[in-house]
Amino acid sequence: MNFELPQLLLICFTYLLCLFGAAYLTERGLLPPKLVRHPLLHALSLGVYASAWTFYGAFGVAAESGLLYLGSYIGAAAAFMLAPVILIPILRITRTYQLSSLADLFAFRFRSGGVGTLTALALLVACLPLLSIQIQAVSDSIYLLNQQVDRAQIAAGFCTIIALFAILFGARRASLRNSHSGLVVAVAIESIIKLLALVTVALFAYFGFFEGHEGLQSWLDANPLALQQMQKPTTPGGWQVLILAFFTSAVVMPHMFHLAFTENVSYESLYKATWVMPLFLLLMALCVPPILWAAHASGGMTTNSEFVVLNLGHTLNQPWLTLVALIGGLSAASGLIIVAVVALASMLQNHLVLPLVRRPEQTRFYTWLLWLRRFLIILLIFACYLFFITFGESFSLQQLGSLGFAAFLQFLPGLLATLYWPGASRRGFLLGLTGGFGIWLFAITLPLHREILQIDIPISSDQHWYLFVLLSVLLNLVLMVIGSLLFPGSSSERQSAEACVLNSLQRPLGLALPAAGQASDLVAQLEPRIGVDSANREVNRARVELNLPLGNLRPIDMLRLRNQLEHNLSGLLGPVEAAAILQPRSAAPSAGFRAREVHLLEQQLEHYDARLSGLAAELDQLRRYHRVTLQRLPIGACTLNEERRIQFWNSELARYTGIDDESCIGLRLISLPPPWDRLLDEFASGDAHHEPAVQVDINGFPRWFSLHKASLGHASAEGMVLLVEDETEYQMISRNLAHQERLASIGRFAAGVAHEIGNPVTGIACLAQNLKLETDTPEVLETGEQIVEQTERISRIVQSLVRFAHTGRQQNSMLRERVSLHECIADAIRLVQLDSRVRQQRFTNSVATDLYSYADPQQMLQVFINLLNNASDASPDQGEIRIDASSEGNRILLSITDEGSGIAPEHIEHLFEPFFTTKEPGKGTGLGLPLVYNIITEHYGSIELFSPADKKQNNGTQVVITLPRYNGSSPD
Repeated sequence: MNFELPQLLLICFTYLLCLFGAAYLTERGLLPPKLVRHPLLHALSLGVYASAWTFYGAFGVAAESGLLYLGSYIGAAAAFMLAPVILIPILRITRTYQLSSLADLFAFRFRSGGVGTLTALALLVACLPLLSIQIQAVSDSIYLLNQQVDRAQIAAGFCTIIALFAILFGARRASLRNSHSGLVVAVAIESIIKLLALVTVALFAYFGFFEGHEGLQSWLDANPLALQQMQKPTTPGGWQVLILAFFTSAVVMPHMFHLAFTENVSYESLYKATWVMPLFLLLMALCVPPILWAAHASGGMTTNSEFVVLNLGHTLNQPWLTLVALIGGLSAASGLIIVAVVALASMLQNHLVLPLVRRPEQTRFYTWLLWLRRFLIILLIFACYLFFITFGESFSLQQLGSLGFAAFLQFLPGLLATLYWPGASRRGFLLGLTGGFGIWLFAITLPLHREILQIDIPISSDQHWYLFVLLSVLLNLVLMVIGSLLFPGSSSERQSAEACVLNSLQRPLGLALPAAGQASDLVAQLEPRIGVDSANREVNRARVELNLPLGNLRPIDMLRLRNQLEHNLSGLLGPVEAAAILQPRSAAPSAGFRAREVHLLEQQLEHYDARLSGLAAELDQLRRYHRVTLQRLPIGACTLNEERRIQFWNSELARYTGIDDESCIGLRLISLPPPWDRLLDEFASGDAHHEPAVQVDINGFPRWFSLHKASLGHASAEGMVLLVEDETEYQMISRNLAHQERLASIGRFAAGVAHEIGNPVTGIACLAQNLKLETDTPEVLETGEQIVEQTERISRIVQSLVRFAHTGRQQNSMLRERVSLHECIADAIRLVQLDSRVRQQRFTNSVATDLYSYADPQQMLQVFINLLNNASDASPDQGEIRIDASSEGNRILLSITDEGSGIAPEHIEHLFEPFFTTKEPGKGTGLGLPLVYNIITEHYGSIELFSPADKKQNNGTQVVITLPRYNGSSPD
């Protein structure tokens, strides 16, 4: 088999150029966004799992070990089918806390930079054989097609193109949390191409060579050894270990972790992957036997059985089939190495370079970070190239693949502990990973041990590989458990573990609640590490995401801003570096990660109920019931923590104070707006547990509140609950009743005084009348008539005063009589005019003298006095107050019109409510009009107010009363 080298290079270059074009069009937004962000496309990109080892190496395993080759497909398919309990929880953690790699996840879970560094180095060591396979597969495949080429040169050219692609489409931004959609689309296309290539070769072998099922069955019947070779028993234990290794690799390999979690835009893609990936892997697995049997039947089997898919086209004299297989293999190799080096570069940057290297002065942070990642990409690809030219000749694809996948299995105990065992500690994890990798390294270097130590070790690492793998995993697990029990984790580790455990609540982890401050405080904290421009950009981005204002921020907002900023920086620098940058200078280094905030936990719980089930769901429902109960209590309630900061503020207290809970949570009481600052703070600090009827002036109006408090003793903290009860209505009623009692006393006293005045007035009138009998002088007689006239006036006033004083004293309020409205209004005018200020106003009583109503005269007198007093209060000096009346059938319409300033439209509908008044404090009780309304309705009448009464002048108020007319008989 020999193809021209320019032809091969042109085909490979054209294919890679097409991938460049697809990625470029995506990055430029020229492809439909619905297609780019479709969950199915992302699910297909996970086909990067099928690397050159799966495309080529699976044939070598099938030729040597039969159905054992299915282990790589079954293990990965199981991982994706278990996505709801493995992948979805990891995605939730990585998206919540902005984690970009497995090293980030373990560093966050175990709260240790050392864990992240060790994980990154271990993944690098495990990935080198896997990445070397991809380079080896491309160079060997091209070498098989043209033996005149230099494999090292082909590998160098391939690495150069891959490095260029990875830099252009995998390192365009400083943060990996920004989706590289072009990279995802290119990888998804590669997954489809390698599947189509393998299916095409298999279909040609099945239908083109064997001519269908009958031809294949005939060949198998004639060659039973081929079927027996495929079905031969596997090594005991090796099958299970291989499935477990590939199960773990499908989750923890850097390129799989990157595409499944870092580049993921929705949970839906992982749910689709539960059936897309098993179907994808099933199709690839079904292609292996017919291609392998076709190679046997055609004589195309060579010493290197891994490339039978490439040799089949040459054997069958079908060059196009060979080129299809070449493109499929190139697609499998290029997709994996591109994504893997991007993910590894980010991981090494966050956990190896940034903790040791400081940003150079006068350098733009984002630019420096981006070029650092690009340099790491080039360095990684160069390291893979060196590994290939050093070990590529010594190991087959199958051997190097088994070596790498066994190493990935060492991360399974730590991953399970992250999701299921909060008791695992940092030291336990480090012990387990170190011990497991130690056994793994011993196994791969076993021939070297035999040679140096000159000891005959009876176990072969080639024949008993699964024993070494199983022993390394068991040692890893045992050491982690023992280490965790002997050296339990710190409180910050436990908090982080609870946040990561499966089905747990997203916790707002953080330091203790900070003091109030400004976003500029965080800028100053970040500036020495990332520069002033980058610090401003990151802080403003976090502030906008939380919709926080500029200027001073409350303590709770400062905590939220710092949490969000740490999450964003975690995607840029890794969780350990982000936490170190935001660590307050005054805090101890061990403080590291943050304690729970009750209010933030409550906010998260409100959006979490859909994830709970069983007892947890019932407890959450009980919590919600109690919270709603507290929120809707008809009494104000707030709780304080041990620092006297507000933790809870219910809706009734918000109504009293006009301060909503979002504005005050996290504040100290003294930081509240007046008058609540001094009122609540002094009461909380004092010794008294109850203070009844404390008067508070709010917007110029007095209000009364009773205060109560109780201590909330708890094992971990001390707090306090404050209850605020509004007693304004009770106090107003009490004061009004006292005022009414005083008025009644004054009325009774006035009635007595009026009665006593009546006797001397009668005497004066008699003396004045007797003057007619004693003199004939005209001047004296005129004076006597004036005295009689004035005494009659005094008598009328006294009688009106007596009648008003007796108002409401009848035992039977329904005992009524005929009442002259004209005389009743005249009495009311005389009483109102006793006020010196009212004398400056003009009252016009235009009510006809023949209008009568069947009513209680005392109550009607009170109605008119209240209405005339209100009109007088609203009218200017020398203003006119008109009282008019007319009859309509059996009804009387009586109106009282003033020339005052009028009533605001928003106040009219409240005028008949008790205690509502528009007068200044101390000048009105708000009970006059409600009393008038009740009296009028008891007399089967109605009352309405119109303001302004004069539309042209836009002033005045008119009160219209409707009363039944008296026609000579009392109504029923």
